[in-house]
Amino acid sequence: MSFLRPLSSVVVRVAASPAAGRMRPSSAAAAAEIFNATPIITHYRSKHSATQVNRLFKNNPARLRLLKKEGGITPSEQKQLARQQIPDPTYPTIHKPTFLDNGWSAPPPPEVKIPEYPFKVVRTGNKPFGAVGFLPVYRDVRIHGTKHTTIVRNVKGDINAFITELRAVLKLPQNKKGILTSASTRGHGGGTAGRGVNSENPIRIRTGGAIEVNGDYAREVKRWLAGLGF
Repeated sequence: MSFLRPLSSVVVRVAASPAAGRMRPSSAAAAAEIFNATPIITHYRSKHSATQVNRLFKNNPARLRLLKKEGGITPSEQKQLARQQIPDPTYPTIHKPTFLDNGWSAPPPPEVKIPEYPFKVVRTGNKPFGAVGFLPVYRDVRIHGTKHTTIVRNVKGDINAFITELRAVLKLPQNKKGILTSASTRGHGGGTAGRGVNSENPIRIRTGGAIEVNGDYAREVKRWLAGLGF
């Protein structure tokens, strides 16, 4: 059985239209010559939608059972393994911070040389007497206390490099739909991007450039940033 069907009916209807009989002889002959000289390209389209092709051919239960019997892994398992491949942190710790009860930590002493990172996290400002501010890492609790997220603000430089390093430090899987942003709400149907982060998409860039992480990792992120010298 063939799953393809031609789309040449439009060409046939144009050639056999009643308007061709009302042409003058010279015009009809010229039109016939042009029509005969023009190659007819027949286009084909699949009888099944993309979802039907995946169900019938790629994710067919009998095919998946045979694949497992032969010791292989299914396409969905391949995608899952690819998402769970977590890189190792790139930048070592150069400072051992000490945190106060309010979450403040002192920056490294002047003799500690801070490497050149592709990103930078700026501490909060406008403190009295020019005091050093806090690391801009916050906890966010929503949905009647059932949704915990971590917000990192004031990230400058290469945001993608920062997210890659953050994912390595926190051992988070790669986003299933890529790094979500406020502009990607429409592209993803307004679902995951509109509601925020979850277990399948643990990181997103919020409006204004803040980085949102699924879960309460405020303490871990502060220790990581302070250890890098920020």
